[in-house]
Formats: sequence, structure tokens, C-alpha cells
Amino acid sequence: MSDTVLSLDAVEKVFPNGVRGLAPVDLTVRAGEFVSLIGPSGCGKSTLLKLIANLHGPSAGSLRWWGSDFRGVGQKGRRLAFVFQDATLMPWANVGRNVRLPLDLMGVDRASGDARARTALARVGLGHAAERYPAQLSGGMRMRVSIARALVTEPDLLLMDEPFGALDEFTRNRLDEEMARLCYQDGLTTLFVTHALHEAAFLSSNVMVMAAHPGRIHARYAIDRTIVRDEAFRLSERFAEISRELAVLLEAASHESHLAAEMQT
Repeated sequence: MSDTVLSLDAVEKVFPNGVRGLAPVDLTVRAGEFVSLIGPSGCGKSTLLKLIANLHGPSAGSLRWWGSDFRGVGQKGRRLAFVFQDATLMPWANVGRNVRLPLDLMGVDRASGDARARTALARVGLGHAAERYPAQLSGGMRMRVSIARALVTEPDLLLMDEPFGALDEFTRNRLDEEMARLCYQDGLTTLFVTHALHEAAFLSSNVMVMAAHPGRIHARYAIDRTIVRDEAFRLSERFAEISRELAVLLEAASHESHLAAEMQT
């Protein structure tokens, strides 16, 4: 389909030491979806995300981005960006330069790069902080800078690997609301790895619940994408219901993972 951003067909990953990280995974992500990957430790969430980012290749199966191979990424309308667990900012550079870095690497001229960096910072609420340095920022602000650095390239696919895992709950909730606003209002296709069930319940239009030994998709759970992701939703009975249903699926995936691990010993 024309709106298919990403498709995985029987994708597997076996590491050089022989460990089977992923069993065959089939996954289709369409434009505008916010897909979260949750599951017990070792279930291959980050491995799957790195395969999608082409940071390493699959051992079997195929991945297609916008209907073609990875060489199509980088063309207009076919850009992806990756936000890692750590903000990984350059401590010697101010916020504006940190955000502008991908554009510098792309050869964008300084004036255009500065303008786009200011726009990206404004989108994450840091339009006032371009001249500050990472050491002058809180953990939440540093992560916002990292997100702005991803957004500055105007990606069509955003990959995020537990970006808020090290933050306190208040800051995390606030950033979740900001991510929902950015992604749903702009229709930004997003794959999001998290250990936090409630975070997945809040942000996602689709949740992939994974099991381990080897990593695989245990269940798929759809959430109405028209829901406004705000504090009222977080306090609603519908949110509580979604969280309960995801908890049941996650418990089943964890139990399945435990049985699989026992069979391998």
C-alpha cells in the first residue's frame, strides 16, 4: 500500500555468538502510526529497532522502507531519525549547534541550518535555550534537545529507544504529552521502545507486546488514534482499561518467556 512506511517479512536476528535474538517477525507500519514495543528484558525490542534503523542487518527475512530497500532512505520524503536512550550531546557545543549537527553533516548552509535548528527547538519548548550548554540543562531538557536534533531533519519515520527511561515520573509524563502533540498533530510515524506499560498506553496507536527466548511479537493491541493524549485521558477510565488489558498481555508474554527460557536450560 502507498501509505506503508515500513514492512518486515519474517525478519530474524542471530548474533555471531549463536544467540538467536529474534524469531521471525512480521510487522507493517503505516504512515501516521505511533507504534510502541513493550516486553520483558531481553525480548529484542532494541534489537528490532536497530534492525529497522539499518544499524545492523537481519540474519534472515526482509525489511522494506517505503516499498524499497534501504537505499531509498535519504531521498525526499524518505528520511528517518533515531533518538537513543541517552541524549548524547556534545558538551563543548551549545544547544543550537547540537541541534544543527545533522544538517551540518548533510551540507546544509549555516544560515539555513541555524533557522531550522531554532524551529526544531521551538517545537520542543526550548526556543529560548539555543545559547546554553548541555551542562546548564536538566535531564529532561537535554532529552528535548536530543528530540529537536532528530526533528531538525524533518523525518518521516522517528525511532526512539527508551528516551525517557532515566527521567522522573513527572518529567516523563510531561514529555510524553509533548511527544503525543508533536507526533499526532504532525502525523509523524513513530516506533517507540519502552519498559513502561503506562507510557505505551498513553502514547500509542498500536502496541506490540514482545516475548523473549527468542524475541518475537506475542500480541498486538490497537488504541484509537483519535483520542487526545492529555492529562484528562491519563486520568480517564478508558486509559485505566487500556493499561489493564496491556498488563494482562504483558504478563502472558513474560510467562511465555519464562517457559521458553526453562526449555533452553
